[in-house]
Amino acid sequence: MVGLLGPNGAGKSTAMRVLLGLQRPTAGHARILGHEAGSAGFRAATRRVGAIIEAPPLYKNASARQNLEIRAAATGASGDVGAILHRVGLGDRADDHVGAFSLGMRQRVGIALALVGDPAIVVLDEPTNGLDPEGAVEVRDIVRSLPARGATTLLCTHRLAEVEATCDYVVVLQQGRLVTSGTLEDVIAQAASGGLTIRVAPGELDAALAVVRALGLGETRVEDGAIVTAAVPGDPALVTRALAEHGIYLRGLAERRATLEEAFLKLTHAHDKQEAPAA
Repeated sequence: MVGLLGPNGAGKSTAMRVLLGLQRPTAGHARILGHEAGSAGFRAATRRVGAIIEAPPLYKNASARQNLEIRAAATGASGDVGAILHRVGLGDRADDHVGAFSLGMRQRVGIALALVGDPAIVVLDEPTNGLDPEGAVEVRDIVRSLPARGATTLLCTHRLAEVEATCDYVVVLQQGRLVTSGTLEDVIAQAASGGLTIRVAPGELDAALAVVRALGLGETRVEDGAIVTAAVPGDPALVTRALAEHGIYLRGLAERRATLEEAFLKLTHAHDKQEAPAA
């Protein structure tokens, strides 16, 4: 699953519109299944894509089943719409009017609309936007299941936790420009390496801090009563030996994995500095 990540206004929805031929690019090229908008095979390619951009377009006076049937008739798609509604957890509400649904349920109908016709690619724009934590988890589980069923999925969101929980490949946009792309692990690693969390007796904290700083593990500071480094040595036992040589013994040593949030903030802040006009 690919996560298209960026702050509000970064150009995520615009990028998806360009990709789907709903908006013309000002420069560059966008292809879907190898076809660019305006080419001979583009219309056929878009029929293999299920997409929900921004709010799901729902007929609120129609049932969930009727909404999917309308989409199927409009696109010429075939398939069992009832099975799709079961897939998103709405099998028992298939014949209820969408207007009476909660926001989370309407988001489920939106995902179901994107699945009509068994698409090869599914594009979802902020599928958990506005949901409470329970609803967000339920929708996230549905989204996470899509690649396992054979659909390449592009998830557009500004929610870092959403990407970290569901995606294995990340594209980061900022101010309409590509900041970086790669596997989730590589993007995190290139921007934030993580570090160590070292715990010693409170009375030995200052002395231990001096010892650890001498090891050259990047920015080293005290945080919540523990020593935190910005890097990890090739052999973490180096820390243990250095402290022991000064009569300081560990109460805890843990490797701290960098988060997508740390990487995202570092990457986008660096991009902002590069784009800022010279004074």
